[in-house]
Amino acid sequence: MKKEVGNKDFAIWLLGDSNPKHWEDVLETPLDPRHPARHSIWTPLLDVIQDRIFRACRRRVDTSMIYIRNAVEDPDNKPRDNIVAWPDLVYLVEEFGELLQEYRPGLLLCFGAFSFEFARRSLKLKPERAFRDWGARTLGEQFRSSIGEFEPTRVNVLPLLHTSISRGRFKESHDYFSGQEGGNYFEFAGNAIAGKLMQYQSALRIWIE
Repeated sequence: MKKEVGNKDFAIWLLGDSNPKHWEDVLETPLDPRHPARHSIWTPLLDVIQDRIFRACRRRVDTSMIYIRNAVEDPDNKPRDNIVAWPDLVYLVEEFGELLQEYRPGLLLCFGAFSFEFARRSLKLKPERAFRDWGARTLGEQFRSSIGEFEPTRVNVLPLLHTSISRGRFKESHDYFSGQEGGNYFEFAGNAIAGKLMQYQSALRIWIE
């Protein structure tokens, strides 16, 4: 399985969790379109983004250029969810941090608690936390805060939900992330992201020509 796919110079990056443990010898790329996880965590969100943008300004994001990778390749290398210190991952965190500083993507979308905390550490955001601290509610709070402070000239880290949105507590995940009862996570997050992409459309080179 490839470590990465897409173009690092593109303004949108996706950071997943880790390679699917039993499928990495069969799949080709992170968030491989043949794997069902992609279509439970990314496709519905992307549909909202593309629909909102096209209806408003007749443009579409060039998804073939999005840079995609996982925080770690081997899921066994992830620390336990209650551990703050990650000594075995320092080099990976620093490596990704160097990439962020070099390419400065305007939008880094992180799927789930571990990838979000990994990205925070790569950008040296404090305090460092155990990734179990990031549940649907706290990820939603961070998303709302970050989208409100969005600035296209810096790396904007937006946490998103991972497989929790397709599991038994999916209803609560929608509510907690959006901060409202009866919320729809995909519409809430997709419309918020689309709004920022349209607001700064002239500054972001992300469009199908």
